[in-house]
Amino acid sequence: MKCFADNGKKCTALRIKDCKGCVFFKTQEQVEESEKKAMDRINSLGEYIENNVINTYFLGGLR
Repeated sequence: MKCFADNGKKCTALRIKDCKGCVFFKTQEQVEESEKKAMDRINSLGEYIENNVINTYFLGGLR
């Protein structure tokens, strides 16, 4: 299995590529499932909070 962050030459998640025993290892499918769960949770918070989260984290409001 291949980690989502392994682009062959380097790790896109960490500065040093050391895959053996990496606690951040996830397959692409696991990443997609995690993102779906996060969006489901955000959508369950109500329109006001959902809009604040989207504006802050997805539209560049956090700097």
